[in-house]
Amino acid sequence: MSNLHRPVDQAMAELRPEKMAIRHLWVDEVRRVVEEYPNSEVPWYLTLSGGEGQDIQLLIEEGLISTTEVDSIAQEDQHRIVAVERNSRAIADLQRRFAGLWIKEADFQNLVRGEGQFSWPQGEDYDVCRARVVNLDLNTPLKGRRDEGRIVFPVLEWIRKLCQVHSRPPRTDWTLLLTLHGEAVWPEEVNEWTQGFLLDNMGREPYFAESCRAFLGKELCAIVTQDDGTDWTELEREVQQRLIMVMVPKIISQLVHNQGWRVRTQRNLAYGGGDVAGMTTWVLEFTSDEDAVATPDSLYRAALRDILEHAGVVDEDGTIHQHDWPDEGG
Repeated sequence: MSNLHRPVDQAMAELRPEKMAIRHLWVDEVRRVVEEYPNSEVPWYLTLSGGEGQDIQLLIEEGLISTTEVDSIAQEDQHRIVAVERNSRAIADLQRRFAGLWIKEADFQNLVRGEGQFSWPQGEDYDVCRARVVNLDLNTPLKGRRDEGRIVFPVLEWIRKLCQVHSRPPRTDWTLLLTLHGEAVWPEEVNEWTQGFLLDNMGREPYFAESCRAFLGKELCAIVTQDDGTDWTELEREVQQRLIMVMVPKIISQLVHNQGWRVRTQRNLAYGGGDVAGMTTWVLEFTSDEDAVATPDSLYRAALRDILEHAGVVDEDGTIHQHDWPDEGG
């Protein structure tokens, strides 16, 4: 997966009110970090901003990143924010718009040394990956595959590695801003695994099961809980978005709970559609709870309970509605 230069239609989508509303949520998270860790030894913010750098511009406008009289990033803040970008045109655009910006010329997957557990970022790359807010604004769906007998979602494996990097001394609490296409583009074997995974967790945590039934509705719950061979890729866009909204934070929680991370789903939103892709986006806070390492199941159950607590949609005008989903008889 590459940080590809975004086409014109995608660039236009980036300026829509719903995307701007999401960016303001990102700014709120960075502001919290700036206030709590004004002298942080690791970067405040790592971003896949693309050449437009809309989120970087907003941080400057909000006074979180200072600039000089000639509009370059002030020296004292040049180590606070990192843009990860491979495309040479996008890099040139960022350099022109934000002189002094720290740019890592790489694909993000190369920055974290892929999804495997035997290769790790080193040196400066390691420091970059320990940023207190990591923004993976990805123009791609969640993809899964079978690998050596287990189902693997590469993007979520990157996130597990980020948790492990943040776990190393000195352990650093951090926030993930994650955006993906709201599509279930999975082969049949991933559908089957996903079905079993959801069913197991609905049986494991009654509150999660109850909230899933209210959020997904009877028809979709039947698909989730019955082995009827349904091809999830053929479901309506909004249905696929809801599935992704449930699945992603839950899988992340499963991957990292035994590392002593308390995962809080602060935002779980869907937006877009029509002439642009339907998207899903999350704000996930990872808080160290090393005392709970001996009982990681308690962390996992806690994470399940709040996955849908802040679920909702962002309208075309940028208004955020919590739990504003059709009942569908559920």
